[in-house]
Amino acid sequence: MESRNFDLSTEKRKNILETWRTRNDTGLKLLLGIGTCTVIVWQIYPFMDDLEYNLMVSVRLPYDYRTPVLYTITYISTLTVFSLICYFVMTNDLIVQAHLMHLLCQFSILNDCFKNILNDCQSNFKDIDTNNLNLNKEFTRVYKSRLGNLVDQHMLILLNTLKLRDLMSIPMLIQLATSTTLICSISFQVTTSVDANMTKGLMSLFYLGYNMFLLYIICRWCEEIKIQSQSISEAVYCSGWENGIVMAPGVRTSILLILARAHKPTGLSAGGMYDLSLEAYANIVKTSYSALTVLLQFR
Repeated sequence: MESRNFDLSTEKRKNILETWRTRNDTGLKLLLGIGTCTVIVWQIYPFMDDLEYNLMVSVRLPYDYRTPVLYTITYISTLTVFSLICYFVMTNDLIVQAHLMHLLCQFSILNDCFKNILNDCQSNFKDIDTNNLNLNKEFTRVYKSRLGNLVDQHMLILLNTLKLRDLMSIPMLIQLATSTTLICSISFQVTTSVDANMTKGLMSLFYLGYNMFLLYIICRWCEEIKIQSQSISEAVYCSGWENGIVMAPGVRTSILLILARAHKPTGLSAGGMYDLSLEAYANIVKTSYSALTVLLQFR
């Protein structure tokens, strides 16, 4: 986001930045809200069940804590450690979302820069003939410099996207596998515990909602990155190259290279086997639901 070619010189681009910032804040608040509700219900569950001395998680301790004093100390200690672990997980989830949002914001602003490259360059050339732009040497110099900066910015974004894809590939493959199992098992717990214990059913419901929402936003923004990277070619095509500027030396080659580079969209995948998209999310939900129906039949 601190690249020297990250152009926010127009009001429209500032609005694009603000839009993605707002979306990032909304996703952050939703994730923290659902996660915090899950943690709170999980923490108060030991007081709502039928056991006299129970903790929010199963732990092995070298002493018997089933006395009023030891139980209070053990409960507070377990609650503190459990909360720290929960928020550590949520923080990592938010960091992943922030990286995806930054890439999306950069792609969106770069699309606007390519689409309006002629307008940006013509701001200091009021009386220039728009049908023969290549005949003006000073304008050609400014245009080629501007195009070169946008090409550098495009390469930087692509490199960051590929780096993020390599970093997330194996973890996301594990995430997809565990999410399928979690959605199925938690859904089974929700359906079987609502009547028996309302608090446990609510705890499971919040936990299910957090896992499904997290997986949804990751797949949603990964698909959006693929769409935004591919739309670079459309932005370049609509940049006004037909007004003669393409006749300037080197401009045509640069435009063709950008089009060729953007023709194959850059997306993120899980282990190189599954593209992270809404289709992948739908398949995970369908698989989990199918497994859930089998479990309910064998119940």
